[in-house]
Amino acid sequence: MYIFRDKLDADAHDKFISQSEFGNLLQSSRWSQIKNNWDHAIVGVFDGDLQLAASLVLIKHLPLGFTMMYIPRGPIMDYGNSELVVFFFKELKRWAKKYRCLFVKVDPPVLRGRYKELGVPVLFDTGSEALDNIEIAGLKHIGFTLGMSATIQPRFNMVCHKDEFGEDYLSKKGRKNYRIAIKNKYLQTLIVDKSGLDDFDRVMNCTADRQGVALRDRQYYELLLDIYGEDAFLTLTYMDIKGEYEEALALRDKCLEDIENCPDTAPKKKFKLEENLASYTRRVKDGESNLAKYGDKQCIAGALSVIFGETAELLYAGADNDFRRFMAPYKTWFSAIETSFGRGCKYVNLGGISGYKDDGLQEFKSAFNPYIHEYLGEFDLPVSKLLYAPSRWMFDKRKGV
Repeated sequence: MYIFRDKLDADAHDKFISQSEFGNLLQSSRWSQIKNNWDHAIVGVFDGDLQLAASLVLIKHLPLGFTMMYIPRGPIMDYGNSELVVFFFKELKRWAKKYRCLFVKVDPPVLRGRYKELGVPVLFDTGSEALDNIEIAGLKHIGFTLGMSATIQPRFNMVCHKDEFGEDYLSKKGRKNYRIAIKNKYLQTLIVDKSGLDDFDRVMNCTADRQGVALRDRQYYELLLDIYGEDAFLTLTYMDIKGEYEEALALRDKCLEDIENCPDTAPKKKFKLEENLASYTRRVKDGESNLAKYGDKQCIAGALSVIFGETAELLYAGADNDFRRFMAPYKTWFSAIETSFGRGCKYVNLGGISGYKDDGLQEFKSAFNPYIHEYLGEFDLPVSKLLYAPSRWMFDKRKGV
């Protein structure tokens, strides 16, 4: 006999979901501390002492004493068990009424398909049974949306698999740019804790300014690093600006000397030297500018990763565009992914992309040989029959849908 329970122990919850194929960071109990502008609850379904389902539920308090609820990448359960799915959502709805909830937004951790590139499935329609069971339980599917902003969490994610990662697996462009970075003796990549937070925040601000968008602030990154402790880390790449400048200066001066000594009978050699001189001169000019602006050394790329269970989430990454020719993001991301696998992960989620093929972010992430994981998408569980439609309209209006 199934029993629905709330106020579940956080440690027991984390243990249960970490052992499930559907377990993920957004369902971890500590995620509620990150989303500290929401209230939360941990609920589950038991058959006697055996736990069968678990969910972190985020609760948003609305005017007039109402609430709306959100289950990010959950609940965690066997979606092929129709009886369990129907029971969970029936009891969740009953429980949500105590909070004067208007509707619950649910984002199941169930894949619809897996691709090497959009439109070329490796696995497809794997979630059809789960979709049927969720709709039987009374939830309304929002649809197979494509845009990043159409859902709270992106419906498409790019995920690296441990047994298909390494330099040999990089794309042609990715391998070229990665090798440019690793051959540069003036680039140094470090794995650090919150001691590197100021540098990470700076490159994130560079990215925000370049893209013209508002990203998270330093306080949010610090909260992630504090809450997840040893399961969170920063990958930072630094440029020895002074060393790079001094090398460029020496190469330029040597090239000038070689041109002066080059005989007129060697026009091809002289032409090549003049090409090199132009390149070295640009490097010297860039070095002078960077030294004046940044000093001898500067962090030029960074990434923030959090591990939960068998998966690491590369949540945030940024780079300074003034140093783009050094290809530091390729070295930074490769090191972050490699470190996660070295710490026991089987998967590294590189984050969301849109479902459109012209997504530039997808092109960069594709360098690391990820699979594209397509989730079923979001569902609504209406709790208030009378107020669901207007509240959903207001929700879409605020999101700009």
